Amino acid sequence: MPVYSRRIQKTGGSTLIVSLPQEWVKNVGLKPHDELYLMEEPGGGLILWPAALDQREVVEETTVRIPADAGPEDVLRLYLSAYIAGFNVIRLEFGETGYRHTKELKEMMRRWLVGVEIVSETLHGIVTQCLPTHDSLPPVKVIERMADLAASMQRDALFAIENNDEGLAQDIVQRDYDVDRFYHFAVRQLNIGISSPRRLATLGLKNPQECLSLIIAAKTIERAADHAASIANFLISERQNTTPPPELIKAGYEASSLFIEAKTALLEKSVSKARQAMRRIEAFELMLMDFTRRKGAKWETDTAVHALSQDIRRIAEYGSDLCEVALNLSALESVLK
Repeated sequence: MPVYSRRIQKTGGSTLIVSLPQEWVKNVGLKPHDELYLMEEPGGGLILWPAALDQREVVEETTVRIPADAGPEDVLRLYLSAYIAGFNVIRLEFGETGYRHTKELKEMMRRWLVGVEIVSETLHGIVTQCLPTHDSLPPVKVIERMADLAASMQRDALFAIENNDEGLAQDIVQRDYDVDRFYHFAVRQLNIGISSPRRLATLGLKNPQECLSLIIAAKTIERAADHAASIANFLISERQNTTPPPELIKAGYEASSLFIEAKTALLEKSVSKARQAMRRIEAFELMLMDFTRRKGAKWETDTAVHALSQDIRRIAEYGSDLCEVALNLSALESVLK
């Protein structure tokens, strides 16, 4: 990325002017009387770009060549890397012999990704178009939806265990795919924001450092949802053999409440709410450890119940992680003021 140096000139009584680099002018197609946007950057810098760029769709393409022996999960991982990197046209090349798992791959893409449309498909490959970033669904809003989904999964999973509702448990496992889809979309948006200050502004963010903190928050919520799905799987796989102690179910509801407190602190970037939630989570973890000790060795050897208790503990811990992100975002916001 070239860096240009210019000296400020004075014209008229007090007007300061700077000439534009001819190479850049030619590359972007500027003409006399074209409009430019200028955006102040944290730290005193100034970013400018042609207004026409906001109306022009930038096509960023990549091609992923798929080995013939790759399974659909492997292909999805390769596709995800391009999707998250921010490419809006992704081509999958299968080679001369084609790819025998195309149907499974397309189903997995629909399940795991937001805004992917297959625009072309042949024996030798697939071309997909990815939804661009849009201010109606910015990363913070996506993360809020993820957190709400994860919290509802936690509560509903515990309710399903209490009421032996295997159908609800199955539904919770499916909801985990929705959280994953939002996670991949949020990280895609944030990576795009990091790559371009102009795009960063359209996402409602001010600094690339915000993107890094929000990526951590999104991953934390995605992991908390995984543990909610694991709680639901307790009913699906173990209900006929093991009944969890009522105290453990109660602890699960408390962990979910703490997670919601942490989500609120994150969205509000509230230092006081984050610190309060972190203190309560620390006390909860000590209580859960004491409860485990009182139940004795026999309960510890019940692997299903022990795994359930670990899921509950981890949900609370992920709440603490969200509080740390809230503190980081609050500190960053105070620096930028």
